[in-house]
Amino acid sequence: MTKSATAHIYTIPAGQPFLETLAEALLDGRLPVPGSPKPTAVSLTGITLLMPTRRATRGLQDAFLRVSGGKSMLLPRIKPISEGDEDQSLLAHGAGFDTFGPGDDAADIPPAIGAMERHLALTSLVMQWSQSQRAAAASAQDIDAVASAGAGTPAQCANLAKELASLMDMVETEGVSLTGLEKLVPEDFAEHWAKTINFLE
Repeated sequence: MTKSATAHIYTIPAGQPFLETLAEALLDGRLPVPGSPKPTAVSLTGITLLMPTRRATRGLQDAFLRVSGGKSMLLPRIKPISEGDEDQSLLAHGAGFDTFGPGDDAADIPPAIGAMERHLALTSLVMQWSQSQRAAAASAQDIDAVASAGAGTPAQCANLAKELASLMDMVETEGVSLTGLEKLVPEDFAEHWAKTINFLE
């Protein structure tokens, strides 16, 4: 005779940061069973957390770091459920949901762009932007501006694209707006920051 499993469903109040609240609850013992003692340095590794995307997975890892005050620890297994169609179908089947069939709206949504494809696309855009900046500086016969306009090599474009992708992920994960960026720095750095704003645009 086996003991039947009981499902526990918890919610996080609207307005509270989801990832930080989840990390806090796990670290102070409120999850997975309310009133449990705080986890030891290694007991968290026995917990598996399924997140909707790789971006959310990275965000939760960062949330644990922020909530713990930077203290080193062994984290739970944090896995994205969107790694592949097989993982998604297994999760949907286990939850009692049928997969979407032909003609369903959700089935018409194209798959997310792959990491390598996104990096190459952003690298190409950075390269085009850099070339336009250099061309504009050259037409103005500004030698210093030509030397400092954008990235000078494909490797530099790839590095800028990587940083841009990280910024995009961070903005999306935190749910913040990019409006008002021009007011973030003192006037002493306004000229350099204007170039950054131009790049982001």
